[in-house]
Amino acid sequence: MDEWDIASADRSLQVGARHHTVPAFYLRRFANPNEQLWVRDRRSPKAGLRKTADLAIKDFYTFINVDGEPDGRLEQFLARVEGSAASALRRATSSVTWGSPMPAQDHADIAVFMAFQYVRGPRRRRELEAMSDLYTRLVELNEPVHGSRREVATHRARLREFRELEFAAHPNTHLSMLSPLAQKLYPYFAERPLSVVALTAGALMTCDEPIAAFHEDGNPAPVLAPARQRVRTRRRRGARKARRATLFHVQKAGHHGLAVADQIAMPVGRRTLVVLGDPGASLPSHVRLSPDESMKAAEELNRRLIEQTYFCAFSHPEDQHLLAQPLPALGPLFHLGGTRPEDGLIAANPLSHPRPQLFGRN
Repeated sequence: MDEWDIASADRSLQVGARHHTVPAFYLRRFANPNEQLWVRDRRSPKAGLRKTADLAIKDFYTFINVDGEPDGRLEQFLARVEGSAASALRRATSSVTWGSPMPAQDHADIAVFMAFQYVRGPRRRRELEAMSDLYTRLVELNEPVHGSRREVATHRARLREFRELEFAAHPNTHLSMLSPLAQKLYPYFAERPLSVVALTAGALMTCDEPIAAFHEDGNPAPVLAPARQRVRTRRRRGARKARRATLFHVQKAGHHGLAVADQIAMPVGRRTLVVLGDPGASLPSHVRLSPDESMKAAEELNRRLIEQTYFCAFSHPEDQHLLAQPLPALGPLFHLGGTRPEDGLIAANPLSHPRPQLFGRN
């Protein structure tokens, strides 16, 4: 990706604009010539045709800068990431360059794009909100150590009150973490061999969480049982007291993460996908599957993408059958071990409102 002087960029550019959490260039790879997609949105009762330009959220990447002003430079930066990836994918999937080794820079640009795409959507923001709620409850609602009767009574009153409250981080929290998180995830994409796979039958859909990690056993790791650790407290009346603190285990709901995945896949067109193999494996740069292999691969990837869709799933208008059924219900974002029910009120329960906080909305 080209160098960019972010300090001198126009801060007001893209403020008030509609931002694509799934890039427009990527959605167009699944659209018809009129830039229309068949969309299944869990917030709407029926699927229908939508234009790629309409599948955006106003000010999703607008943040409040240190001067207290709305700032649109993150959206500008993401546009540069998308532009580099769009060019790399065009070359990787072109019939002219099919079969040729992928340049290292194209591999890197696709890896950067996948790293940002993994962390930039509404689901990740809602996860951070749920985690902030859990953290607040764990820190603020712990029973006072050696507290007086009045302190304990006050604590219990707060517990009853907090059952009806939720704490959500400001959107800046999510936006400030995009680059650091993507930087940490980048090696999991860049260090794996990349193969462009073409299907000769079937069709692929995509969604607002288009990166699927596959593991051999197919099951998520179990949540650890509650554990307790001996810790020291402050001196009280000349003697050092000791108590045991509970250790909590918070695990993201879903399948295995990127680090331990056997393969990572992302559809990049109706009949084209990118596959990242095991870091120690050797993959051909391009593969064309037989019709039987294509149908099996499409069925497996489509099933996984349906499972991990947060708000919207997309397909080409001629592939409406892929989204014939309503999306499965959203479950909890996290599995918790060792917490009390009131601590994990938001994090460990199905979401009552999956929409995360947006700029300018209370």
